[in-house]
Amino acid sequence: MPGRDIWCPNAEVAQTFVGTAEVFSQVFGLASGIGDPVDGVCLIDFADFGVLCAAAVGRFSGTREGILRSLSLGFIATALVLIDRAGQPAPAMPGPDQERAWAVLRDQHARAMTV
Repeated sequence: MPGRDIWCPNAEVAQTFVGTAEVFSQVFGLASGIGDPVDGVCLIDFADFGVLCAAAVGRFSGTREGILRSLSLGFIATALVLIDRAGQPAPAMPGPDQERAWAVLRDQHARAMTV
């Protein structure tokens, strides 16, 4: 439902997440889908945000770079919660094992993400 709150993080967490999305946006050459904050609120274009999340999942799955995978984990899990709460389709996963693993991590993050 447009205009509904799907996450209300504190300012530090919000700034970190938006900054991480911008970094991935630059790395992949894609729009982040996250609008500029206005009065502490960011609107998300889930078409662009979903594409960014899919690129991050794909890169995570296709690399053995441990640090890159570690840096990606929190962003992807948080993004999956936002996508789920917005009622949008999750990005395709490379297989059922990864789909289950991401669902577990998404659900763990969801419990910590206040609305």
